[in-house]
Amino acid sequence: MKVLSTPFQLFLSLLLLVSMNVFAQVDEDQLGAWYTWFYNRNIDDTPWATQMIIQQRNWDIGRDLQQRFILGQVSYKPENHPLRYGLGYYHLRHGEFGESKASRDEHVLFQQGIYSTLWGEKNFMTFRLRLEEHWPEQRNSFRNLRTYISLNRPLNQSTLDNKAWYLSVYDEYFINLNTVNYGLNRVYVGLGYKVTEHTSWQFGVMRQNSSSYGKNQLMFNLFHHY
Repeated sequence: MKVLSTPFQLFLSLLLLVSMNVFAQVDEDQLGAWYTWFYNRNIDDTPWATQMIIQQRNWDIGRDLQQRFILGQVSYKPENHPLRYGLGYYHLRHGEFGESKASRDEHVLFQQGIYSTLWGEKNFMTFRLRLEEHWPEQRNSFRNLRTYISLNRPLNQSTLDNKAWYLSVYDEYFINLNTVNYGLNRVYVGLGYKVTEHTSWQFGVMRQNSSSYGKNQLMFNLFHHY
């Protein structure tokens, strides 16, 4: 029994060292970039809506893939009810930092609730609670609980209507429910502009801290609302 277990333990030890080394090589001072398209369509005369998000996350500003993210969701808001409920799926493709082209895929099912409100005269607040189930379960894959709070505040007018410039900030916190431990935290500050009734964009900076590293990301966001 010892003869069989010793090589196995050695293999696990080497695997752990390699995986730790991969994260140790992440350049925390290098500025990354995330490019995101958000699409939301309310189904006419119904409480239903559909959402899609496509996001390219890079370790740098160029082509060093961190993650590629595709999300689809259906949501429902009962009449005279403050919450919108959502059920969806997203696919992640993870890349390794640096010259390696190796990647791995991950699938996530989620359910969430969103509450939006006006705080004060022109502070548009959103609160979201999301529960996720990841598979296959890997080093950074687990049952996640994500809490999210955001604020959009128009700067040149009192509403977020056409031609509004606005400040956008949010904080998102991840909890690993398998171990009830801190997963990661994202803090974002950006400037947005409402181009038309259906289109807006944002540019900002997001700081992501995990238990392994912390890194700054430029954020380029395009929104379509119908």
